[in-house]
Amino acid sequence: MLRKLKANEITWEGKQGEEGDDRPPSPVRVKDYAETIVPLYSGEDFKKHFRMQRETVEEVCRLLAPHLPAKIIPVSKKVLVTLWLLGNIESFRGVADRFDLGKSSLHRVLFQVCNALKAIRGTLIAWPTRDQLPQLADDFFRRTNMPGVIGAIDGTHIPIPGPSHERQAYINRKGFPSIQLQAVCDAKLRFINILTGWPGSVHDARVFRNSPLYTLLENGNLPEDYHLLGDSAYTLQPYMLVPYRDNGHLLPWQVNFNHIHSTSRVVIERAFGLLKSKFRRLQKLEMIDVERIPLVISGACVMHNIILMKENLNLDLEIQQDLEVIGHDVGVDNVAAREARAAAVQKRDEIATGLAMHM
Repeated sequence: MLRKLKANEITWEGKQGEEGDDRPPSPVRVKDYAETIVPLYSGEDFKKHFRMQRETVEEVCRLLAPHLPAKIIPVSKKVLVTLWLLGNIESFRGVADRFDLGKSSLHRVLFQVCNALKAIRGTLIAWPTRDQLPQLADDFFRRTNMPGVIGAIDGTHIPIPGPSHERQAYINRKGFPSIQLQAVCDAKLRFINILTGWPGSVHDARVFRNSPLYTLLENGNLPEDYHLLGDSAYTLQPYMLVPYRDNGHLLPWQVNFNHIHSTSRVVIERAFGLLKSKFRRLQKLEMIDVERIPLVISGACVMHNIILMKENLNLDLEIQQDLEVIGHDVGVDNVAAREARAAAVQKRDEIATGLAMHM
């Protein structure tokens, strides 16, 4: 028969310590942690452990319930298990013991929840409709006076152990194996497009050129008054504004543009910082099955958006920034591309000179 436990108590099944040893017994399984102990956590302690507020977890459960089997393990426990696993740097065995699960059951629960998140991803990470573009642009404009910006794009690396076969393909420019995450976020740090799965050795520009987003933009999805902001890893296009290359001879209005561009584009770095500080497992995703890694990364991105929709965050306290400096311009080699670049140069110059009026 279970007795009611205090918030800081855990019952263990396992080998007891030696006589006179005050240390707790070595853990095998924690009994009724999710059912008995978690409900006793204060709101602050709950958020520290599960990276989001109770009300947000309830919303996640509501959204995922139609897509999650719950015959043996309830939806709420599956969600808590996944949040703990992604939000804390703890071994799979340790997490399994904490939630009274076998290691194989823990893996099954993780992928069930991530597949459920994939099922709802289209409603939570969606490219904006034309009716939504003015509001997105206004959100950026009110921050920095940069007109027409609907999102900032960049890539970040998720460290992994690396597969035994073709390992070199996953070694990025910093010398460790990784999977890439390309994302576009709005001014409120919400992802509006993501792509993950490319090996770490691939350049950001190549990832972009092979993405559905590139095809969408090349086909004229964005009206000419709107654009993304990218760093110098991307090619200047009417739909993609990048900073002027600093050759030491930039004019004051070009320097001013670069400063405002950087101030506007930093939102994507902040979004990645928030993602990795909330879901710390992404700081080193210890998974051997490379094929399933993108599923976990995209699942964390979906929950990132849910948090931003439900909670008022003090981002200066929440975010541990993960800044990266990337790349060089990629050349263009055909007439159509040169014409598009010329239009982009003119567009960037017009915006830059307009911004200079406020210097």
